[in-house]
Amino acid sequence: MVTTSGGTALELRGIVKIYSGGVRAVDGVDLTLERGEIHALSGENGAGKSTLAQIAAGLLEPTSGGIVADGKVGLVRQHFELIDRLRVWENVVLGNEPRSGFWIDAAAAKTRVRALGVRYGLNVDPDAIVETLPVGVAQRVEILRELAREPAVLVLDEPTAVLAPVEIEELFATLQELAAGGTTILVITHKLQEVISYASRVTVMRAGQVVLRSATTDTSLDAIARAMVGGEVPPIAARAAPTLVPVFAATGLRAGDGAHALQEATFHVRGGEIVGIAGVEGNGQSALVDAIYGLLPYEGTMRLGDEPLDGRTPRERIAAGVRIIPQDRTHEGLVLPWSVAENVALGDQQRAPVRRGWTIDRAATAQLATEIVERYDVRTSSIQTPVAALSGGNQQKLLVGRALAHEPRFVVAYQPTRGIDVGAAALVQSRLIEIRNAGTAVLIVSFELDELLTLADRILVMFRGKIAGEFSRATVDRSRIGELMAGKL
Repeated sequence: MVTTSGGTALELRGIVKIYSGGVRAVDGVDLTLERGEIHALSGENGAGKSTLAQIAAGLLEPTSGGIVADGKVGLVRQHFELIDRLRVWENVVLGNEPRSGFWIDAAAAKTRVRALGVRYGLNVDPDAIVETLPVGVAQRVEILRELAREPAVLVLDEPTAVLAPVEIEELFATLQELAAGGTTILVITHKLQEVISYASRVTVMRAGQVVLRSATTDTSLDAIARAMVGGEVPPIAARAAPTLVPVFAATGLRAGDGAHALQEATFHVRGGEIVGIAGVEGNGQSALVDAIYGLLPYEGTMRLGDEPLDGRTPRERIAAGVRIIPQDRTHEGLVLPWSVAENVALGDQQRAPVRRGWTIDRAATAQLATEIVERYDVRTSSIQTPVAALSGGNQQKLLVGRALAHEPRFVVAYQPTRGIDVGAAALVQSRLIEIRNAGTAVLIVSFELDELLTLADRILVMFRGKIAGEFSRATVDRSRIGELMAGKL
């Protein structure tokens, strides 16, 4: 990259990126970032945003076009690239370790990480092993790792996808301080309120091209949304009245250990009802979901209708009608090198229509995959395409479609719209309401309070592994929910 001076921190000129098969992921994009600004980049899933970010950071070579940068460009990716088995401090200083003679100075490294956490409001235990961290905390580590390298331009790809509202406010306060100090920030986000609230300018991409450039003071949420999807955002499905019969019931659930354990949970979800779990990441939500799916030993009882679930394996719970949409699609939900069709079969290898006798029915699986791709608007050239080739949002739509394809009795959706654009989010939310209206019991764990307020019939707030409060749609109090999430009981 060429070093320049003046008011421009990063300039991309006529960037084109063509992949094998002639797919133009980025098609003649110009983008200029001014020193010390927060600039938002938005667009549909598969619009080319992440590809453009990797080109800006020097991780991908453009097919054509030029880049002029004033200093380092750091990239915090949407999908984490931490080394799970290492500790937080080892990940943050990797490649730039403080040394004492021939040895890495662990004490100095931990001190550096703590200082960075305090400075940027992203505190995390330096000694924690990354694979034990909740997703939201791991996101902090990703951001700290790039900030430790003091980039002139910091690109963040969906940085708030797994953060709670208070954490989002803290992150953007940090970004505003960085920008005031001269760092240029490019935030790739689908959350349009973040665009309006924190960015000075916005660029919108669709199908690899720029379709809108504007100061945020000169545009609106609706205008940005229309530019993203090329028209009006589809409305969310209407709601029907829930039944009075509990489909899923949990009593005295306890699971996990340490600060993120589930301490006690007693609740039920009725047929035709969506119950939302609100709370800051790391307050027992992951342990709750893992216990429901049979992945984590627990104390207490669970029932699905009149049948006990205790002692059943994940496979047996699937057969009984329990479906999980996991929070981490790349590590928990999909096998990235496998095709779309092969991923659709996951979890149902023992059941029709995927199973036929002793083998997988490939024709039936292909038919199911085709139906999911069409119903959930999964953008892929073929059902034989490796899932790794899909954008993150299309991977998420595939994951949701697979979970809802078999008329489940009880669905647990953990961050179901994480990292997807407004149009895709509306589609996923509509599908969740549709299965709710058909009588399915739905439990949604989300750190997007607006999403829960839109979808949930009841909201349960979790704090330190316990249910701290409950609200119906008629009694919902946004301020009080926020207080309970922060521990003001």
